[in-house]
Amino acid sequence: MNLKKKWINHLQQNNMTYFEHMIFAMTYGVIAIFAGCLLIVHSILPCFFQYSGSSLVKKLNKGFSNDK
Repeated sequence: MNLKKKWINHLQQNNMTYFEHMIFAMTYGVIAIFAGCLLIVHSILPCFFQYSGSSLVKKLNKGFSNDK
């Protein structure tokens, strides 16, 4: 399957336009990076962000689960 067909199939499977998909993926990517940063800070200073990292990861999981 060529790139164009894969691209179109993926967007159709997720019922999104290109720009809807771009916004969705970028938003979740930024949230994932932010959660990772909080978890890194928490690993060094355990008294900070005790639940923030795991809460964001759960939010990401819920968003991906509901979109299918």
